[in-house]
Amino acid sequence: MEIRYQAVESRSKILNRYSHPDPWFWVSGSVNPYRGCEHNCTYCDGKAEWYRIKNFGTHIRVKEDASIKYEKELTKNGLNPEFRKRKDNLEGFLPQAAKKTKIKQLRKPIFPIAVGGGVCDVYQPAEKKFKITRKILEKNRDFGVPVMVLTKSTLVLRDLDLLTEINRLSYANVSFSISLNDEKTKKIFEPRSQSSTQRFQALKTVRKNNLHGGIVFMPILPGIGDSEENIKQIVQKSKEAQAEFVLPGGLTLKPGRNKQEFFDVIQKYFPDLVSLYQDLYSNDNKYGNPNPSYKDVINVCKLSHKYCRKVGIPDRVPRYIPPGVPQKNFLVSTILHNLAYYYQWVDEKHWRSVLPFTKAAKVIELLSSDLSEMKNELIRRGLKLPRKVFSVVSEVLETGKSSDLMKYQDPENVLLNKEKVTVF
Repeated sequence: MEIRYQAVESRSKILNRYSHPDPWFWVSGSVNPYRGCEHNCTYCDGKAEWYRIKNFGTHIRVKEDASIKYEKELTKNGLNPEFRKRKDNLEGFLPQAAKKTKIKQLRKPIFPIAVGGGVCDVYQPAEKKFKITRKILEKNRDFGVPVMVLTKSTLVLRDLDLLTEINRLSYANVSFSISLNDEKTKKIFEPRSQSSTQRFQALKTVRKNNLHGGIVFMPILPGIGDSEENIKQIVQKSKEAQAEFVLPGGLTLKPGRNKQEFFDVIQKYFPDLVSLYQDLYSNDNKYGNPNPSYKDVINVCKLSHKYCRKVGIPDRVPRYIPPGVPQKNFLVSTILHNLAYYYQWVDEKHWRSVLPFTKAAKVIELLSSDLSEMKNELIRRGLKLPRKVFSVVSEVLETGKSSDLMKYQDPENVLLNKEKVTVF
């Protein structure tokens, strides 16, 4: 199939900033150097109409001005190439409107930026020719901005020199998306991407170069990739590749092209599963989420958690926290987010019961006051914490750990300490 490349100018800001760091990948924004992706995976929600990308897999828009615009946006946000020498630049990104409390709030610190997003793989074949992603990484190095790269391509190994420099200055995470261990089945859904075996090997190389990285086990395909054998193999091979984590996640199918194209593939290769998918996605949820009654989502998370614990690998991404911010606050916030995940997806608690944990986590991240120096009454009343949430906060402030979280995750896997990174 012929691929068309088109040079375009970025229509809007190249840096998509988030109001709060994403609690799955711990990134505070994303940069997309391309629109469209040659990998053309059948399940990719970048094909959904709301992204407004026609001919998603064959017409690749190349943002040739991306690195120039990115540098201007970093500068506009108060950063400069001397970032690593200036402590005041640690608070470069302002948060969007946040809920006011009686406690002073803080300007948002710079957490890792995702180089890539939902509308492209930044190391698709186009990158070999245009090198836009490499130019973006050069800006992250110059400005000391930590990064997370998620890809299906071994082309990322070309940029290990830059990523190593970024990691020395701040933090760099190079992770690989893998859904299926069986290569024959993988080719049905990802016909143009590199093999799962190649990605595991690339991760091993990344980790041997002392960079952070893991496996993003997404999307797990119902009736296909959610078997115990597939989950077991993905986790075991991740462990062998020295992955820092295996992060599981389900399949979303947004109504329209995204859903229809995937259903066409199921009809052709897995006709026995058509009725299953029709039932799962009959709700036409605008975000592509399956029906709430789909218990296999929870079963998948439980199985992934079971095997991750068995081999000794986290099923949550360990979090990097930049210097110059109240470290205890972010430890508390991260633990609250992780507990919310385990309560909902492993213990099957209703999402409404875990909402107070995520709300408290977001508020605590915006505080300039150090929680460990505040009185309990001010923390409880000022932040309006429910009793269950407050008990977790109090324990973490007193011991540095959460006994509840220790049932699911080892304490040392919550935050990353660069001084403890192992050189393989």
